Amino acid sequence: MDRKPGNLQMLNLAEYEFFNGFGGFINDGSEYEIVLDGHKRPPVPWINVVANKKFGFQISESGGGFTWAINSRENKITSWSNDPVCDRSSEAIYILDETSGTIMTPMSLGRTDRGLYRVRDGIGYSKFLHEEEELAQELVVFTPIDESIKLWLLKLTNNSYRNRYLRLSYYLEWVLGTSREHTSPYICTGYDKEQDYFYAKNLYTFNFGDRISYIFSNLPTLGYTGDRKEFIGLKGSIQSPSGADKTLSKNCGVCYDSCGAIQVSLEMKPGESSTVLFALGQSNDPNEIKQLRSKYRDIANAEIELERVRQYWDKILGTVRVKTGDRAIDILINRWLLYQTISCRLNAKTAFYQCGGAIGFRDQLQDSLALQLADPDALRTQILIACSRQFEEGDVQHWWHPPHGVGVRTKISDDLLWLPYAVEVYIRATGDYSILKEEVNYIKGPLLDESKHEIMFTPEVSPKAGSVYEHCKKTIDRIHFGQHGIPLMGGGDWNDGMNEVGIGGKGESVWLGWFFYKVLTDFIPLCLHMKDTEYAAQLEAKRDGLQRSLNENCWDGNWYLRAFYDDGTKLGSKDNDECMIDSISQSWSIISGAGSREKSIQAMRSAWRYLVREEDFVSLLLTPPFNKTNKNPGYIKNYLPGIRENGGQYTHAAIWLAIATAMMREYDMAHKLFTMLNPIHICSNSRDTIRYEKEPYVMVADISSCPPYAGRGGWSWYTGSAGWMYQGLLFWFLGIRKEADTLVIDPATPAGFGDYTVWYKYGSSEYEIRVENRKRGRLTTEALLVDGNRVNGKRLKLVDDGKKHEVIVL
Repeated sequence: MDRKPGNLQMLNLAEYEFFNGFGGFINDGSEYEIVLDGHKRPPVPWINVVANKKFGFQISESGGGFTWAINSRENKITSWSNDPVCDRSSEAIYILDETSGTIMTPMSLGRTDRGLYRVRDGIGYSKFLHEEEELAQELVVFTPIDESIKLWLLKLTNNSYRNRYLRLSYYLEWVLGTSREHTSPYICTGYDKEQDYFYAKNLYTFNFGDRISYIFSNLPTLGYTGDRKEFIGLKGSIQSPSGADKTLSKNCGVCYDSCGAIQVSLEMKPGESSTVLFALGQSNDPNEIKQLRSKYRDIANAEIELERVRQYWDKILGTVRVKTGDRAIDILINRWLLYQTISCRLNAKTAFYQCGGAIGFRDQLQDSLALQLADPDALRTQILIACSRQFEEGDVQHWWHPPHGVGVRTKISDDLLWLPYAVEVYIRATGDYSILKEEVNYIKGPLLDESKHEIMFTPEVSPKAGSVYEHCKKTIDRIHFGQHGIPLMGGGDWNDGMNEVGIGGKGESVWLGWFFYKVLTDFIPLCLHMKDTEYAAQLEAKRDGLQRSLNENCWDGNWYLRAFYDDGTKLGSKDNDECMIDSISQSWSIISGAGSREKSIQAMRSAWRYLVREEDFVSLLLTPPFNKTNKNPGYIKNYLPGIRENGGQYTHAAIWLAIATAMMREYDMAHKLFTMLNPIHICSNSRDTIRYEKEPYVMVADISSCPPYAGRGGWSWYTGSAGWMYQGLLFWFLGIRKEADTLVIDPATPAGFGDYTVWYKYGSSEYEIRVENRKRGRLTTEALLVDGNRVNGKRLKLVDDGKKHEVIVL
C-alpha cells in the first residue's frame, strides 16, 4: 500500500474544470471534487450542506460535520463544530481487516498518512473515494427527500487475491439538544432486539422529549455500545479509537459518557464487491422507525431514494439553464446558487461558521425571491409563513425558532417591509393575485416600551386574522418619518450592526427611504387591483414626498448619505472621518428608481471609485471602517476595521451594487463586478485559494479588506448572497425576467461577453433562447424571432403547449 504523498500527480487534471490545486468541478459542474493527499488539503474545511425540510446534515472533506432534525440549533443529533483547525467529526465509519489488523476509514478524519482521498460534494449528497490495503472504498452519504434519516452507502471492492474478513463499525456522539455539555448526563441509550436498531433519548428536554434517535445497518448487528469510553478508549480519539478492533460489549443505558456504536461483519472473496448501509434517524413514532428499518434492510431501496434525490434537484435546477462564454457563471446559475439557497438557507439554516436554526423574517423572504422561476410555490409558502409571524400591531418577529415560535420582537425597521416587497415580486412573476386574499392569523405578545430594544418570548396565536393584503398594509403603516422627511431607522435597518444610529427614535435611514420608495411604487398597483383607491392615493402622496426628501435632504455633493443619527448628525458623508460613503445608499438610489438621474449616476461613480478594489477583488460595504469615531453606530464598531460589515465586502450589498450597475446599462462595469463576486474566479489558482480560504462552489457572506486578512472569505454557505447572486446574474445581467405569462429578455452583458443561450421550462414547454449579435456591439433588444416569426420588442408571450420553442434575440 502506498501511503506516501505524491498521488496528486497521478490525477488527470483534464477531467477537472477550474482545478486550483485543491479541487475542481467534474460531471458538467454538478460535483466538486476535493483531493486530499497527505498534507495537501484545503486551507480550511470545505463542506456540503444536505437537507430536506425537516432533517439534514453538513459534512466536510475530512468527514467532519453533524446531523440534526427539525431545528439545526435546538435539536442537534450529533455535535456541531466550527473549529477550522481540528474539524473534529462526531460521526465515523471504521473498517477492520480481521486478518491483518488494519483499521481503515472511507473518510480521512483528518489523517494525512493513509494515501489519496477524493471527496465529491454533489447536489444532495457527498461521496468519498479511497483505496487502502487493496480494498476500494466508495461511500455515499445523503438524506432522502421526505424522510428524517441519513443514509451511508459504503461500497467495498476486494482488489486482493485473498478472502477478506471485515468488521465494520458505525460510531457517533449523541447530543439530542443544543450542546453535548448540557445534554450528556440525561441521555439514555438502548437496543431494540426485535427490530435490530440502537437508540437514544434525551430524558430531560422540553421541546423534543418524545423523539427517539436511532442507528442501524442492513446487516445483522454483531455488537453495540452506548459507552463512549468503551469505543474511543481513555487515550483514543475519533481518528484512532481503541474499540474499533474489538467486539463491543452491548452496554447501554444511563450514566455513560454516551455514544452510539454498532458493528457488523462482512466476508468478501477476491474481486467481489459488496455494499453496506448504515443509517441515522430520528422520529417520535415507533411505527415510523419500524417501517424505515424494514425498508432499508434492502439496499435497493436506498439506491432508489438516492436516484429520487437526483431527480428532485434536476427538476428544480433544470427549470433554467444557461450556456455563456463564462463557464464560471454557467456552473453557479445551473447548479450551485439555488442549491445553496434551498438546501442551506431555507432547509438547514446552518453551516460550518454559524448554527442558526431559526427562521429570519427578512432573510428567508429574500432567499425565496430567487425561486420565483424555479419554485414559485416556495415563495408563496414563505410569504404566508411570514404573515403568521406578524403581531397585531403590525411589527414582526425578527427571527423565531421552529417548531414552537420562540423568537425576538425588535425595533429593526426594515424587516416588515420585505413582506409587501416579496408579495409584489411573487404576483409580478406568477400573475397569481389570489394570494392577496389569503387569510392568516396574527400573533400577540408583550409590547416593547421605550427602554427596551428587543425582547425574546414565545408569542400566542391571535384570534385575529387578516388577508395577506391587510398584513402588507399594516407593515407599510408602521413606517414613520423623521425631521428630514425620511423613515426612522429604529433599532437598525438592513444593517443590523447600525443598531444605535436611531435607537433614540429620531435617527433616520436613507437606505430605508430608497427601499420604502420601491415598496410603495410596487404596492400601489396592488391597491388599485384591490379597488382600494383611497389608500393608493395616500401611498402615492407619501411616495412623492419621500422622493423629494431623499433627493433634497440626503445629497452630500457626490453621493447620497447613509443615515442621520438621533441628534441629526450625518452618517455616510464627506464630513465623516469614518464611513464616509456607504454602498447601499448609492445602489438603491438606482434600484428604487427614486434617485435623481444625474445624482444617482454621480453617486454610483463615487461608489465605484471609493468602494470597488479591483486589485483585491472586493467591493466594500463602506469606507473608511469605524474605529475611533466618537459617535456610536452600534455593534458594527465591535468588528475590527475591514472585517464583515465594518468596511469589508458584505457580499449581499456588493451584489446590489452590481445589479444597480447593470440597471444603469454600464455593461462592462457590471460584468467586472459580477466577475469579482464569483467564487470560482476568485479561486482560480492555489495562491488565491489559500488567501480566500473558503469553498469555490458557494458564496460567502463577506470578505475582509484590511491586512493581514485582506481577501479572506468570511463565513460561507449560510448567506443570503447566494439568492441575490442568482437574481443578479440571471434577472439583471443575462436579463431573463418573468412577468406572469410573459418573459422579458433584456440583457446587460457587454459586447465582449459574447452571445449566450438560455433554456427555460415553462410548464410542459421548453424555450431555447439564443441571445445573438451582442459581440458585434448590438446591445439593445429590438425584436425576437419566435419559431421563425418576428415579434417586435423584448417581451415573449409564453405558451404551455408541450412543445419546444426557439427564440432568437435580435
